[in-house]
Amino acid sequence: MTRNRTHRIAGVERGTALLALATCLTVTAGIAAITQSLTPAIISTAVIIVGLALTLKILPTSR
Repeated sequence: MTRNRTHRIAGVERGTALLALATCLTVTAGIAAITQSLTPAIISTAVIIVGLALTLKILPTSR
């Protein structure tokens, strides 16, 4: 029997983690472009990172 294990990053599949990262970077770049200021971009990045960390904690694990 062959076990097809997927690679996981922070408890989720690699594709899902990369999609979340790409989405966060796109939103951060959009906020920076709209506001044309570094401060809101840094604040939004911090908020997105905290939200992503909280979301990863509440997701069920596959253990």
